[in-house]
Amino acid sequence: MKLGELIEIIIDTRGQQYDEEFLTGWLNEIEGQAVDEVINQAEGYNIAFVPYDYTRDAERKLQIPDRFRDVYINYLYAKIDFGNQETERYNNDVAMYNASYEAYAAWFRREHKPKKRAMFSRF
Repeated sequence: MKLGELIEIIIDTRGQQYDEEFLTGWLNEIEGQAVDEVINQAEGYNIAFVPYDYTRDAERKLQIPDRFRDVYINYLYAKIDFGNQETERYNNDVAMYNASYEAYAAWFRREHKPKKRAMFSRF
C-alpha cells in the first residue's frame, strides 16, 4: 500500500477533519515503530527510517504488507478518536490496533530469522 492510498482510506471513512500532513505525521510514528521493533530485528534488515512527507511521498510504498494494512488504519483511527475525545471509539480502535500489530509482528518474526546478538563477558 502507498501512503496516498492509506490517507485516502482514512479521509473516506472518517472525513477530513485532519489534513494529509497531520495524518502523515501520525503514520510516521507507527511506521518508525514497526521498523525499529520488528523489521530491523531480523537478519538482513537495517533500514534507516526516513519520515514521510505527504506532498513528496504520496506514492511511496509503506513497509508493512497490505495484508496487515489494519495496523495503519486502526492506529490512525485511534489517533483521530483520541484527538476528538471520543473515548469509547478510541478504546475500541486501540484494541483493534494492538491485535493487528501483534499479528503482523508475529507473522514477520515467523518468516524472518532474528539477528544474532553479540554476547559480552563482564570479565
